[in-house]
Amino acid sequence: MKLIDMLPGESNTNVISSIINLVCPQCGGRMMEFQCEGRCHRNWLAEWEWANFATRSSGIKAPAL
Repeated sequence: MKLIDMLPGESNTNVISSIINLVCPQCGGRMMEFQCEGRCHRNWLAEWEWANFATRSSGIKAPAL
């Protein structure tokens, strides 16, 4: 995933949003559940869990899946 300057919590919400929309946050490929079916074939389950935990801990409201 590209690292760029973001507001606190923004990267977590971007990961959550991408996964909810079934788009891989890294390569933009199609996803099935938490598994990318695009170029990177990455499993995003751990990042999903971390992003949800970090978002809840920081008080930012995350969308429910």
